[in-house]
Amino acid sequence: MNKGPAFLAFGLLAVLAVQSLETQVTRKKPLQRWTKKGRIMAPGFAGPQSQGRVSAPSVVQLKNGRLRMYFWTTGQGYQYIFAAEASLKNPFEWKLVSEQPVLGPSPTGNINDKGPSFPYVIRKDDGTWLMYYVAWGSWAPSDELSNRTGLAISKDEGIHWMVVKETLLPLGTPGEHDVGVTGSVAVLQTGLQTYQMWYTAGERFAILDWIRPGFKRAIVHIGHALSRDGIDWVKTRKPVLSPRLDAVKSFEAVVSKPAVNRINGAYHMWLSVFTMENGGGYRLNYARSRDGLAGNALPTKRSCLSRPVALIHTISPMQMSLSKATNCGCSMSVTHSARRGSAWRR
Repeated sequence: MNKGPAFLAFGLLAVLAVQSLETQVTRKKPLQRWTKKGRIMAPGFAGPQSQGRVSAPSVVQLKNGRLRMYFWTTGQGYQYIFAAEASLKNPFEWKLVSEQPVLGPSPTGNINDKGPSFPYVIRKDDGTWLMYYVAWGSWAPSDELSNRTGLAISKDEGIHWMVVKETLLPLGTPGEHDVGVTGSVAVLQTGLQTYQMWYTAGERFAILDWIRPGFKRAIVHIGHALSRDGIDWVKTRKPVLSPRLDAVKSFEAVVSKPAVNRINGAYHMWLSVFTMENGGGYRLNYARSRDGLAGNALPTKRSCLSRPVALIHTISPMQMSLSKATNCGCSMSVTHSARRGSAWRR
């Protein structure tokens, strides 16, 4: 069974880590250490439609060994998804597959009329490629999020894409963790006919008058769903991770943008956490679970490392390369690490 590469999707920078297969996860060395190595893309990389940002890469290794990156851009008031390629030996130099986006705003309707973002691409054993993405639309009030998780399919190895489900996951009912929005996802094939999804799930808006009168902040969880084919999904009733809200001093409002990999039977998640500390902002967290359903996050120090974007792993006799992304602005850069993470605790 070809499970395909595992990748992570969330933010505005790309990160690369190199890990020896002989390195073991131990209690004494619980966390990865990342070192930034420089920018690989900047706004404008894909022309006027990317002048606002280049972000959220999802990387797939092709049959010829090259890397293909699908990434989110903003420009001219809309969102787009482009594709670029690079060699595995030099992930610093990328070239557009086409000057045209692979996905753009929908010409009709109000679900995706502002365009797609946060791509997450997998290959199925039958040769079909699936792209999960986050649509931005005009269906919600202007001061609230208008995201829905969509699905596009490619039959020619990721060159041309057709949207098959503009709303892949139905919104929950009042009181559920995803009644407001569904967003970016991570998907793994964990069995012959078993796919697991972890997705950003918006519940409600909280009014935080202590920040300023009438201030609204979305309360966002990470949900879970199962599928036999990667196309039709059944959601798990409860979120797998939830924000701690006022249980922590800085008021944690959001856990989101999950990026999941399975290593030696354990599920490893990188996620974005938004707190109101120092005016509010995202930071990178890491978590581990034995079943992918229960666990807790290990918060990192607040830093530029936020919103992990893409993880691809390739196995050679002596090394595993891990690619990962963070949000330090609106461009992409690469970092290297020599240590693997450990636990899914909070």
